[in-house]
Amino acid sequence: MFNLVIIFERLHDMRLSVNGLYKLSHWGSRSRIVAPAKEEAFYLAKEALSKCDYWKTPEMARIHYEFYSKTRSVKDIEGGLIPACKPWVDGLVWAGALKSDSGWHLWIGRGELRSADHNQTRLIIEAME
Repeated sequence: MFNLVIIFERLHDMRLSVNGLYKLSHWGSRSRIVAPAKEEAFYLAKEALSKCDYWKTPEMARIHYEFYSKTRSVKDIEGGLIPACKPWVDGLVWAGALKSDSGWHLWIGRGELRSADHNQTRLIIEAME
């Protein structure tokens, strides 16, 4: 099986967390935050795909999340960090790295939070076919 790694040199925008989006009830407010995140992921995925001759969009994939944080503040992995990556996953679909973010084509793998000297998020896409 092959992996494709997309690296964001930061953690997610806190406004994209579940709690943050509740505060942005108007679709226009959400769109101003979600659209740039999708676009960022699209371009990072296109760049990664251009360097991977072996990657073909899999019918089924598993996505793993690795979060690196400078601070040791409390971070909720399943309720905050992973859901806030949804616009990035949408951008990966848009770029063709994933077939769909439907449960029929994408499984959620592991989520890990690690202490580091920098903030970073890695989305690791594992082809399952």
